[in-house]
This record gives sequence, structure tokens and C-alpha cells, in this order.
Amino acid sequence: MAGVGSYKPGDIRNIVLLGHGGAGKTTLAEAMLHRCGMTARMGSVEEANTQSDFEPEARQHKHSTSSTLLFASRQGKELNFIDTPGYPDFIGQALAALPAVETAVIVVNAQAGIETNTRRLYHAAGEMGLARMIVINKIDVNRDGLEELVEQLKGSFGPALHCINLPKSYGRDVIDCFDVEAGSSDFGEVREIHREMVESVVEMDDDDMAKYLAGEPIEMAELRRCFVKAMNAGHVVPILFTAAKTEVGVDDLLHILVEEGPSPTTGRSKRLRRAGMEEGEVVEIACDENKPLLAHVFKVTTDPYVGKLAMLRILQGKMDGNTQFVCGTEKKAHKTGHILKVEGRDHPEMTTVAYAGDLVALAKVEDIHVDQILHEPMSQELWVPVLPKYPVPMFSLAIEPKSRGDEVKISGALHKLAEEDPTFAVSHDGQTHEMVIHGVGDLHLRVMLEKMKNRFNLDVTTRVPKIAYRETITTKAEGHYRHKKQTGGAGQFGEVYLRVEPLERGQGFEFVNEIFGGAIPGQYVPSVEKGVHDALANGAVAGFPMQDVRVIVYDGKYHPVDSKDIAFRTAGKFAFKDAIAKARPVLLEPVVNMEISTPERYMGDITGDLNGRRGRVIGVDAMPGGTAVIRAAAPLSELGSYNGQLRSVTSGQGSFVMEMSHYDVVPPQVQAKVMAMYKPREEKDE
Repeated sequence: MAGVGSYKPGDIRNIVLLGHGGAGKTTLAEAMLHRCGMTARMGSVEEANTQSDFEPEARQHKHSTSSTLLFASRQGKELNFIDTPGYPDFIGQALAALPAVETAVIVVNAQAGIETNTRRLYHAAGEMGLARMIVINKIDVNRDGLEELVEQLKGSFGPALHCINLPKSYGRDVIDCFDVEAGSSDFGEVREIHREMVESVVEMDDDDMAKYLAGEPIEMAELRRCFVKAMNAGHVVPILFTAAKTEVGVDDLLHILVEEGPSPTTGRSKRLRRAGMEEGEVVEIACDENKPLLAHVFKVTTDPYVGKLAMLRILQGKMDGNTQFVCGTEKKAHKTGHILKVEGRDHPEMTTVAYAGDLVALAKVEDIHVDQILHEPMSQELWVPVLPKYPVPMFSLAIEPKSRGDEVKISGALHKLAEEDPTFAVSHDGQTHEMVIHGVGDLHLRVMLEKMKNRFNLDVTTRVPKIAYRETITTKAEGHYRHKKQTGGAGQFGEVYLRVEPLERGQGFEFVNEIFGGAIPGQYVPSVEKGVHDALANGAVAGFPMQDVRVIVYDGKYHPVDSKDIAFRTAGKFAFKDAIAKARPVLLEPVVNMEISTPERYMGDITGDLNGRRGRVIGVDAMPGGTAVIRAAAPLSELGSYNGQLRSVTSGQGSFVMEMSHYDVVPPQVQAKVMAMYKPREEKDE
């Protein structure tokens, strides 16, 4: 691909394609690239030859597994697209793209209607301040239910939704309702739809509203200005219709993105937070090419041929091959070198300057990390991005290498993958001594392990990880221990009296010093606390860490010669163990909140299964199209096989996400089973 020219901020359109899996986002992206002349023919998801789904995992699964950058030009404007995965397991990739763009195009499958990710991503885009558009795709397949689907969308997302075009000729064409005031369509009156849209748009400007009410004509350029303002404010969310496979409505969509879509200068300003600012305090960054460089690293990948590739949204300023920049809080300055555009797997080099508002990439800069803000070396202000709320990765697998000696390689590969996906995490459980990977769901983790195999040639075996139980106490108690040791020379002596009290769930640990009169000299009290921490780590019931405990040291004795730090550390440890043995210790288990999406007909089977897993249904939300979302809470220990069970019960149509809620007391029968597997190591005071 030849070198790529540059565009000024007002001529750039940044768009993210969002929606549930199977809605046709990737096919729509292919159609737009083809209509813009970027490709000679459309690729196909089924044939695994699209620009977006170039990774082997996407081709194997026949759906997107990562977000992909694409670009095209149309009528003198640059269109930057981010095609995102639609299945709930990969929602982190979709959310991570939101800070980079002005416009979110939410693609809805005309056959399936409003699905799980439709709702979640629509609201997430609104929370990030993006202009939103809804594209009803596959209108050539579902020709009769489109009017009903529009009503369902309006019922779900509110009166801001307005059709900006309508299908005609039974889904084989569309008719514009913004520029055009008359014509025929498959449903609805074009004149009426045009009137509704214009009335909503002119509400954004008092002068235009007065003109409209007076019957005066309003110039189309002015209407477009008001339209962008209305979209940015969420006052108008246009609905469009397409059949991406046959390219029906695609030219209309491109026309609206070019003519009515916000640019980096007309969209809502991007927001940053100064390092150290309070969570709610943000600063709007104007898209000004003449100001000092600021760029947000919104995505990082490891390309087998290029190496590390960092995708940037230039927030202000500009970049060329000689631009100097610093990564986040680092001190070392770097030079950009080659500035790249990204077209799927291709990375053509820009031939000129990249201006504020553009999406570009830098290669082989190892110091660049995701969600850093790049800035000029002389800048004294440090910034952090405002990010969407990501789901907490709660689905976990313990892994170990198939080949001995691969532990370090695997750790490095997994940490590279974790930087690419904000909902993928890696941890080493010091309690269970397992390497554990965490994601949104089973499919998510399987794909991440496939990426590790394909990119780094590393294989692992997996198993359900051990549950990270905790322990606590349920009543007050006192403990005492005297540590006395004499071995010929200087001895050891320390005596500790303490009380333990339960704290509210989630309060952690509190240490209180109530020593009076020097019963324990002040320099030894920290040693007592260290001893308590030693015992906290190993618990009292089944060897798990203890939490939600207050320890009050109130008395003790010391010896002017034999007392030492180690003596009081030992005395504190065993005094604490003495107290918790009397304080009715119990086991705690992690409880997660679940959101389960399913066709309504399977609700009874799902709630019955949850009851069998000690789960509790909190509420049920009925969705349009016969779908229900069940909100529930359940112990994590009961959900090891839940993904497979849900797919089995719902014939593959159900999905769920979960996030950590709290720790709760384990029922006695479950505690007895866990305790039976515990083989404590005998500890002696030596």
C-alpha cells in the first residue's frame, strides 16, 4: 500500500463500530471500504478474508476477537474506523476504543433485535460522551419486522431516536429522510420522518427554532451544524438501515458520516485528568493542531512482523518523523521515526504530518504502554486518560506449561497479551502457588491462550483454579502467650496479652495499641504486629488468609536483657493464634454478581440451576424480542462449570458476565469439606 497523506482535524471522522456478535459490523466495515474504493472487492467473514479479521483466532472462530483499525477517504474527508468484537467475552476490546473516537455506530441485527451487548455498548458510548448512531443491518433478511424493531429501540433507548432514512423496495434500497422531504418507503411517511428530525434538530438553536416556527427556510448547512450539536448532546440519535452484504444503504451511511458526523473539532472535546486530580475532576482538551503535543495510547499489540505497535489518538498538536515525545511519567525522550496508519494487518507509512484528531500508530517503541499520554519533553503537566468502566475479569483458569522451563516465557507472553486487553489479567496466587489467568468468560480465555500459541508458540495445560477462600472470626476473644528461651547465652523473652474483635465484612485488618505504663516498650510493639501478620497469612480454619479482624494489644511483660524483636514477634503470633481459636473462626468464600442473558423460555431452567449452586436471583429485566436478563449472586466456588451448563441449557443462546461482589460465610457443610482437605503444618515455638 502506498504512503498515506494527512488530513486537518476538521476533515477527519473517527468512528467505532459497536454491537452484539453477529450483527454484521465486520461486513459493514468491508462494505464501507469497498464503497470508498479502498478494496477491489468485499471480503467475507465466512471466507475468512476480511480486512478486520486477519488474526488466525478470528478466522478460526468466524467472528472478531480483537478490535481492528481501518481507514478510508470519501469526499475529501478521512474516515477512521475501529471494528470491534461483539460477543460479551470481548467487551473490553470494544470499550477500550471509545476514548479514541467521536462517533459510535451501534449495529443492530434486524433478525435478532436488541441483544445483550447492544444495550451495554449503547449506554457505555453515551457515558463517554460520544455521538451515537444506530444502524439496523440485514434489512434484506428481515423485511417485515423492521417497523416493530424501530419501536422496540425507541422504547428501550428513548425519544432521542429518529429514523434518518427508511428502507424501500422491500429492503433492496433506502431513502434519505434528512435531505429529502418526500418519497415512498416500506413503512412510515418520509415527509413525517423528515419533519420529526428537523424539529428535534432545530431545538438546539433558539434562532433556528424561531425561524422554523415562523415558517422560514433553514439552510441545509445550518441544519447540519445543529444536527452535529444535537448528536453530541445525545438529543438526537439517528437510526439508519443497511444490508451490508449487498451494500444497500452503505452510501447513505457514508454520506451521513461525512456530512453530518462530528469531526474532532465539532465533536465533544476529549477529556483528561491531571495526575493526582480527584476522580471527578476532568479537563477538556481542545483539538488544536497548534498546541503542544498530547496523544493517548488507546491500544497496543504485538505484531509478529512489526513487533510492538502502539495506536494513538492525537489529542492536540501534530507529529512528524522528527517529533520528540515522552511516554507518560517517564523521563526518556523518544523520536517518532515512522508514523503509520493501520488498515487491518497493513501499516502504510504517512508521507507528511499527522494532525490533532487523527488515529495513527508507532512501531518498535518498547517504552510505550497502553493508556499512557505522550507529550512533549518540556511539558511539566502529567495527564491520565478518562477511561470507560471495564468489567472485572472474574472467570479464571490455572495454567502450567507443557514444556519444562517455559514458565518465564509464558509469563512474558501473557503480560504482553494483558496489555492488549483491559479485561485480561494474569496473577500468581501466593496462597495456592498457581499461575492464574483471568478474563470475562471461557471463550475469552480460550482465545487468549490460542493467541499465545499462535504468536509465541507456547502451550499450556489448564484446570479450574483453587478458590481463594478467606477466614474471619465471629466473636470477641482474648489471647496470651509467653515466649521464653534460654540457650546458655543471652536468652529471648516476650509476653503478650491481646484481644480480637470481628470487623464489618470487607474492613480488612486493624491493629490497636492500648499498652499503658510501658508493659511492652514502644520499640517492640511493631514486632508484635508483625507476629500477628504472620499468623493472619495462614488462618485458623483451613490455612487461608484471615481478614476483617481488629487486634488490640493491651498488656505484656518484657525483660531488660532478654527481650528482643524476635521474641515479641513470636509472642504476638502465638497470642493471636490463641485468641482466634476461641473467637469462633469461620471460612469466607468469594461471592460474585452475575448478569445472565437468555431467551425467556429458558428462565425456569436457569433459575433452578442457580438455586442448586447456592445462587440467589436478585431481579429479572425483560428485554424486547423475548430476551431476559437475570441478575443474580452466587458463590464463585459453584460456578466452575457454569459456562458449559448455561450453553447446554440454552442451546448455545445464553451468555453471562460476572464481577466480584463480596466475601460471605461458607455454610457449615461446605466448610467441613474444605477443612477435610487441609493438612496444616505443625508450628512450634522454637
